[in-house]
Parts: sequence; C-alpha cells; structure tokens
Amino acid sequence: MTDLLIIVPARGGSKRLPGKNLRRLAGRPLLDYTASAIVDAGLGSAVCLLSTDDQAIADHGKVLDWTVPWLRPANLSGDDAPTVDAVLHGLEWYRGSHGNDADPVMVLQPTSPLRGSTCLTRALALLQECEDAQAVVGMRRIESANAPISTPHRYVTNDDGFISAAPDTGALTPNGAVYAIRSAALRRHMSLYPPRTMPVVMDDIASIDIDTEQDWSRAEACVAAIGPTEQIAVARS
Repeated sequence: MTDLLIIVPARGGSKRLPGKNLRRLAGRPLLDYTASAIVDAGLGSAVCLLSTDDQAIADHGKVLDWTVPWLRPANLSGDDAPTVDAVLHGLEWYRGSHGNDADPVMVLQPTSPLRGSTCLTRALALLQECEDAQAVVGMRRIESANAPISTPHRYVTNDDGFISAAPDTGALTPNGAVYAIRSAALRRHMSLYPPRTMPVVMDDIASIDIDTEQDWSRAEACVAAIGPTEQIAVARS
C-alpha cells in the first residue's frame, strides 16, 4: 500500500454550522484533529489531498502540509453534491499528477474529530489482510436493532465478514469517520460502499460526527473529559 492517497473533503459551506471546519474545538481548528490522527497512525508520509472550495480552508490545509492543488469546482461544492464525486475528482488528480492510480484511497471527513488513529490503521490492515475486500468503512452499533435512528442506512455483518443492507433489522450504521477503498472498486462502483465492504466498528465517542450545535457541544464535553491526547479505540466486536 505504498500509493495510499488520503482525501480530506472539507467544503466551506455548512447550513447548520457555518465555518465548522475551521471552528476551534477545545482551542484547535477542527481540521487539526484529522491531521493529528493521520500522523499518530504513522501515515504522515502519504499524500494527503485537501478537497475544498474555500480559500481559508485551503490556506490552513497548506499550514498542515497537506496537498491543495486547486479549489474544488462549483459543481462538486453544493449541498447536494455527493462526497464520492469529490473523491473521484481527487483520484483523477492523483492519476494525472503521478501517472498511476492511488491504491488504496482513504477518505477522512473533518467532522469526526474524536476518531483517533486506531481506526485508520485497522481499516488499512483489514483491507490488506482480506484480498477480496473492496472497502472498509467506519461504523457504530445501533443500541437496539429496532430503535428509531435518524439515518435509514442500516447494515448487518454476514458470515463472510462483509456487510449487507438490512433497513429494518440492521444493527450497524456508518459513522462517517473513515473509509478505505481500493481505487478499482471506487471507479467501478462509484460508491464508498462497494459490494464487498467490511466494517470497522467504533465506539460512540469515536463515532461522533459533528453536524449540529448539539454535536459540537457533545464533542467539546468529550474532549474535556478524555483529554486531547487520549487514544480513541476501535470498539471490540
């Protein structure tokens, strides 16, 4: 996995939390937590591509020593633009710049500041250990398979270790913290969830995804409680 490409998608626009990617969480810009996770996972030498449409975010990405070759085009920057389209755009840039495809591609959204580094190394290890795996995706457990949840995306883990959709009974749901995917599968299926996807199950704190002020307050409370250097672990299956 010498051609690892890490893509950090960070739009400037946010209806619920304007400017959240540079907003300070416990004194640090939100982007910095993802940068720390990358370094702590030993992935600092990988190409880290910041995909953003915002100049201020781009400038901060350069401070973090990330690659920022362009501002994301308008057609990939709207509220309805799928993240996977921005990821494919970044993959195309890598091929044009390096002459070959990256493999694998890791996607880290800045809105998961408490993911820690363990989920990154575990996702890459699972992808390397299982040749049939096309992707590994961060997930959290739903407390009860029948409990109401805001997202319709529910999955179960099959006997072969891969996930399948189970809208009514699934006990796992994506947490947005980490995606590791083989570039061939990404191009073929144009999805971060190709057919042979494995889960990395993470605890509730590591799974916090900041989208609202309530999410932000919860993240602040967790950072205050665990401390900035506490390692967030992948939940045991």
